[in-house]
Amino acid sequence: MSRKVLDKNFCIIPWTGFELEPNGNVKNCIISKDIIGNIHKNNIEDILSNNPVRKEMLEGKYPSNCDGCYLQEKHRVTNFDSISSRLYYAKELANKIPKNLFDSKDNFVLKHVDLRWSNSCNQACTYCSPEYSSKWASELGVKIPKDKAKTSKLKKYVYENINNLENVYLAGGEPLLMKENKEFLDLLYKANPNCTIRVNTNLSKTQTGVMDSICKFKDVHWIVSMESIEREYEYIRHHGSWKDFLVNLEYIKSLDHKITFNMLYFILNYHSIFKTVEYLQNLGYHNNSFVIGPLFKPFSLSVLNLPNNKLEKAKRELQSHIDAKPGFLLQNSYENIQQYLTETQFHANIQLTKDTLKNMDLRRNVDSRKVFPKIYNEE
Repeated sequence: MSRKVLDKNFCIIPWTGFELEPNGNVKNCIISKDIIGNIHKNNIEDILSNNPVRKEMLEGKYPSNCDGCYLQEKHRVTNFDSISSRLYYAKELANKIPKNLFDSKDNFVLKHVDLRWSNSCNQACTYCSPEYSSKWASELGVKIPKDKAKTSKLKKYVYENINNLENVYLAGGEPLLMKENKEFLDLLYKANPNCTIRVNTNLSKTQTGVMDSICKFKDVHWIVSMESIEREYEYIRHHGSWKDFLVNLEYIKSLDHKITFNMLYFILNYHSIFKTVEYLQNLGYHNNSFVIGPLFKPFSLSVLNLPNNKLEKAKRELQSHIDAKPGFLLQNSYENIQQYLTETQFHANIQLTKDTLKNMDLRRNVDSRKVFPKIYNEE
């Protein structure tokens, strides 16, 4: 293993993988701030060969593109004591790549893909957007550009390198509903059945061909996207059913695959998220099953829009859960949220939050006042 992997500024992904977004944008990973290209305008080979991050990292710099991971690791005691994507890929791929790969900024070997073929999704989560949800796009009358010919070229590139893949991340949209994933997974299984498969899903539909293809693999990690329960769940995840979610969660639990809950902490669940964690703990999920982070966008739904008295109360509640020392990823998550609450410069605007919810309520024929009275209660 190259010693460069141990450097705190260094990430394996710019040399080994990429993330494809539904609109054709290409990034290093979902955490990256900057777009490095778009498959509708350039070939994927050209995009990956001209990635400026590699040069910066070899020069010992901390690229601003990667601030998300650096921020998550900022207060960690040791280099590898973090839930950042940078460290995840270091652990997963460090021993599966050529030792001389990092000798040059011009080197690249495809080992990882994060594929979001389209925005196809059967939910319209409050914090999402047309780019990642076809339900949102339909609701707002927005069309997301898609070039089938360019997508086919990308597929050709991935399929030509499929034997090299060691780690795959499928998201969306909703990956269990994308027919492209079945074609890809079936080819991948023939090439490398030992490849690690991670699926970020809302878990609303499990009876799909994609699900069957996933379950052929030995190493499957379900990243279940949710952030509340019952009535709050169905408001936040518009078109979602809490009852169906529980049935499908029980099903994937029976498969004996790894399960992680991917949660956002924001103005609609800043209090109830702890109840949600407790609910899942009572179902038998370990404190290492929770990855929770603050919601940064849209700004209107940030918890930092709370009036100062409520925000201070939220900070105290969070601190009490940190003081309980839950350990594992749950502890790491709470500390990252605390860092966001204490270090982020933000101009609070609770009226913007209320206006956003009002407009959403009118379009969807729902009532946020009944589901989230704390937002509207002045006390």
